[in-house]
Formats: sequence, C-alpha cells, structure tokens
Amino acid sequence: MPGVAFAMDLRSRNKQVNFANAHVSSCQEEDSHEVGCKMAAPAMDIALVLQEIRTGNQALGDKLDNKMTEINESISELKDVLNGLTTRVNEAEERIGAAEDQLAQLSSQAAKLSKDNAFLLEKVESLENHSRRNNIRLVNLREGCEGNDPVAFFTNWLPDTLGREQFTEPLLIERAHRTLAPKPAADEKPRPVLIRLLKYRDREKILHTAAKRAKEFNGPIMFENKPLFFFPDLSASLVKRRKEFDHVKKDLRSRGIQYSLLHPATLRIMLADGKRRYFKTPKEAAAFLKDTIPD
Repeated sequence: MPGVAFAMDLRSRNKQVNFANAHVSSCQEEDSHEVGCKMAAPAMDIALVLQEIRTGNQALGDKLDNKMTEINESISELKDVLNGLTTRVNEAEERIGAAEDQLAQLSSQAAKLSKDNAFLLEKVESLENHSRRNNIRLVNLREGCEGNDPVAFFTNWLPDTLGREQFTEPLLIERAHRTLAPKPAADEKPRPVLIRLLKYRDREKILHTAAKRAKEFNGPIMFENKPLFFFPDLSASLVKRRKEFDHVKKDLRSRGIQYSLLHPATLRIMLADGKRRYFKTPKEAAAFLKDTIPD
C-alpha cells in the first residue's frame, strides 16, 4: 500500500542519518592531529548526504500530507455513503413495519371472513336440506312408467308397492318428476325420480316402510323385476359427507355391529352392552373401532 511504502522509505532515510552521525562521533574520538588531516574531505561528503536526507524527508512529508488528504477525502465520501445507506435502511424498516402491521390486520380479517363464510355455508346447506325435507328420491324406476301425470301415478303406486295397510289416508303429493338430466337411452340407467309430499310424516312413513319391507324381503323392493331404492333427498355436499362414512359402515357390517347414519351426517354405533356412541367424522369412528373394538 502507498502509506506502508512511504513509512518504510522514511525509516530507511533515518537510518542513513543515524549512521552518518555515528561516523562523525567516531572520527572525533581519534587523535586530533590525525583528524585534522583526514576529515576534511569526508566531512564535506557527510554534509552533502545530510542535505540530501533533509531534502528527501521534506519531499516525503509533502507526499504524506497529500496521502493523508486523499485518505480524509475518501473517509468523508464513505461517511456520506454510509449515512445514505442508514437513511434507506431506516426507511425500509419503517415500510416493513407498516406492512407487517397491515398483514396482521388482514390476516385477522381473513380469519374472521373464513369463519363467517363457514357459518354461512352451513346455514345455506341447512336451509337447502330443510327445503328438501319433504322429498323422496326414488332410484331405478323404469323411465316413462309414470306416464304423463306423475302425481296421480305415484299417489296410487306408492301404497300399492309398499302395502296399502300402511297408508290409512291418501297420500298428498305436491309434485313428482325426473331429475333434470338428459333423457337416457333405452339400455341406459333411468333417471332418479323426485317426489315431494305435502306432509313430512308421509315422507317419513314411506322411507320407514320401504326400509322395513327391504329388511323383510332380505333385499331391495322389486318392481318389474328391477330393484328399487328409496332415499331422502339431500344436498350434494351433505351426500358427500355421508358417503365418507362408507368404509366405516362396511367395517361395522363385517363385525356384525349395529349402526345407523343419523341426519345430517352423524354415525350412531350400538354396542353390545346397550350403550350408544355418536361420531361426527369417519376418522373419529375408525379410531374408536381400532382402540375399543379390535378385530
């Protein structure tokens, strides 16, 4: 580095001065007669060397001053840059702090909106299923057998199929129609039929009687040599939730354990000791079977 080289040069010149001074002292200790004879010429040389050293020292001092000036200017520039960086860092910290505060506020709002959305979805699903509570979904009935007046057809067909002794009063049907899917070909599966009854207890009686007859026949109810299936009409999301219990229900059947799937989607297990357990999710039910009723 320039500063280091300069210092080394200065030390070298100081050594030369010290050497010259030592030489002069040595000559003074000799015999005065011999000194007078021999030092005339060397003294002139030493004076010249000293003069050159002084001149060099002066030049080195000037260079040192110049270098120090440059160093001070560089330090001043670095200070300016550092001050600018400090200002920018402080501004960035303020912006980051404000952004973090805003993010925390938005996260809180998002959590509340998510909670409100889940609550509203639950309400909408409940209202949708409530609007379907008088409906029956009839699956696998031959396409077109209901004719042009489905209400009149099912008013008589349901008691005839399920047993008129179960229906002491005429059924009051508001409407009946196939689902709004395209009409299938003759060799394809027929569309389900939706039947809306005026009275909720008639709907429950039909479902209960159909389940009872299927249990008596040890199989589904038959019509025109085809099995029929009676289901409550539920929303798509609720059907999906109830279907998630299928693997648990299969496990229960294989173990011979009685169960029922309650509305809207709660699994009830009847234990051997007469106790009943209720589960909102299939995960809870599977864990109970694994821990409490091992294979």
